[in-house]
Amino acid sequence: MLKYILKDIHGKETSLKNPLKVSFVSSYDAPADRLTAVFAVSENIQPLMSVEVLDRTERIFFGYVDTQTDEQTINGMILTISARSQACILLDNEALPQTYCMVSMLDLMERHFSPLGFTHFKGTSKTFDDEFVISKGMSEWAVLSEFCKKFTGTSPKIDCNGIIDISGENDSKAVYISSDRCISKKHTLKRHLLISEIMVRAETASGYIMPFKDDFADSLGIKKRRYLNAVDSKNLSPLSAGKILENADNHYEQITLNVSGCVLCTVGTELIVDNEDKKYIIKEIQYSLSDSGEHTRIYAEVKYI
Repeated sequence: MLKYILKDIHGKETSLKNPLKVSFVSSYDAPADRLTAVFAVSENIQPLMSVEVLDRTERIFFGYVDTQTDEQTINGMILTISARSQACILLDNEALPQTYCMVSMLDLMERHFSPLGFTHFKGTSKTFDDEFVISKGMSEWAVLSEFCKKFTGTSPKIDCNGIIDISGENDSKAVYISSDRCISKKHTLKRHLLISEIMVRAETASGYIMPFKDDFADSLGIKKRRYLNAVDSKNLSPLSAGKILENADNHYEQITLNVSGCVLCTVGTELIVDNEDKKYIIKEIQYSLSDSGEHTRIYAEVKYI
């Protein structure tokens, strides 16, 4: 059984179980996980700061409360909270515009992320000998994301313990789903996402003469060309073309499972579905608890590359 620990702005903790409703969404495309929970409470709750969710003793969510609603009904007091995971801090803070001539993750931790409470990261600490521009209006999350896009080729994430991970590795064990747990299973193929060729401009004195071809798209009869200017785009390199093609390939085939019960897993984990000889990577999880019971919706994509 999951336990919800609410902490108010004075540091007082309230432990609650048996919520009336819960909605949890974790998505590859959204840096911060989202939690909404509804509880029956016996008294008014002071203004809340954070919420922690435990599966026995293991933390599976920690985030900061965005909205809190106390409602008095004929059946008693109802508390509703909406929260986002710790990535919301980087999303909500604007970065100081500046240009780095040489940059490392250690520099970004010291000047951007540690002042916001993030003290540890996982991944390379290498210094990159290239210009990195932080433009006016970029959030601290955009700084982290653009750094990874340009230098490490990974997608950053922040785990429930507040550790920034830029390694691109996934330590979680594969999730196995049997067909008898599936309420429904849907496959989707998206041909329109595939790109057969990207022509790259890599030098100031030359045009778009460097081709990057995608054999997978070509095998499916896709004829779609794009152009990438790696000269005038400061945070792009010629190798970005390969990443774009790989990303398109891995968005082509998708599966959506509606599963009974609660499936505890993390985005980026490998998914194994019985009777299917394919490697899926989980891209979104939607858990819900209501009068109709517990359900988990898992959205995943076939990994071709």
